[in-house]
Amino acid sequence: MENNDLLNEILEQPEALRRLHAAYVAGNQPALSEAAELLQRSRTIYMAGMATSEYAAIPASCLLSQQGRVNFVYDASELLYYHLPALNPDSCLMLVSQSGNSAEIIHLLDELRGRIPIIGVYNSEDSTLAKQAAIGLPMLSGSQLACGSKTNLSSIALLLLLAEKVLGHDLQAAGAALLSAADSIERSLDDWEQRLSPVVDFLENSAYTVFLGRGPSRASAMFTSVLFREVPKVVAEGMGAATFRHGLREMIHPAHRVVIFAPQGSTHSRLLQLARDVVDVDVPVLLVSNSDDLPESGEKFLTVRTDPQPELWSPLVDMVPLQLVGYLLAKRRGYEPGKLIISTYVTTVE
Repeated sequence: MENNDLLNEILEQPEALRRLHAAYVAGNQPALSEAAELLQRSRTIYMAGMATSEYAAIPASCLLSQQGRVNFVYDASELLYYHLPALNPDSCLMLVSQSGNSAEIIHLLDELRGRIPIIGVYNSEDSTLAKQAAIGLPMLSGSQLACGSKTNLSSIALLLLLAEKVLGHDLQAAGAALLSAADSIERSLDDWEQRLSPVVDFLENSAYTVFLGRGPSRASAMFTSVLFREVPKVVAEGMGAATFRHGLREMIHPAHRVVIFAPQGSTHSRLLQLARDVVDVDVPVLLVSNSDDLPESGEKFLTVRTDPQPELWSPLVDMVPLQLVGYLLAKRRGYEPGKLIISTYVTTVE
């Protein structure tokens, strides 16, 4: 491995996902069953975290909603100050925090002590969240020294496994999807720098880059926008693709870049149409998709093809090429990839 923590952690992601499978699927981790039973008894499921920890819940939320389970995903600070009275003893709250020590998470634990059962999803097993949650589900990602990569994927995967368990589904099918994603990521790491250099060229001089997705792929868009702000430190934003049509198109400019995550699934055709519409106004588009039915790449249109995955699991695979692009772009811009200059890895002030 190279002497860069971020790159090493990106390359470790297949193994991190396999550890989850070994513990929670093959190993039949009791805590997963306990958490699922608690959520099954709950009338309403709440999930909360800050930034990428919040976005990790998007695919699991989609799965639960599709099966009729009422659930809400919140920014932990918004929940703390504006929505807390909605929680009642018939509810259950999942707090997601890679560090387990974010200021908002600690404050929520203090506010809710004894009032409502809390399930903790965390990477650091000696954290405040690990110690105070009624049930703890560690991500098992190993030490993290750079901006989130493997903990991002692990948190998505662990929440999906839990959602499948809540719904009474056979975890073997979910486990197969998880292992398939790990294998796909591993294959994508072959000759990655040569394959992705044209993508770096395509995005390098963008004055503003917006990342778009729908459903589970909205998680891909939101995660990647954070990585591009933290790693190459560019002006980047993530949002739902439908939201983009409500106003943002008015300011988009040929000097900008639009990145669309468009895996096969419920809204694939709508995402492709959006890509065509953006190119029609002379704005370059990068499309990340596992579909074979894509327009040919050209001056204003570039594709990154990923292996086919079930739509709910596609973020695990689709995010990885852009993690690597962010790494390469940071190097071109003269930054040490993954090193924060102003921020800290654990936010201790609300």
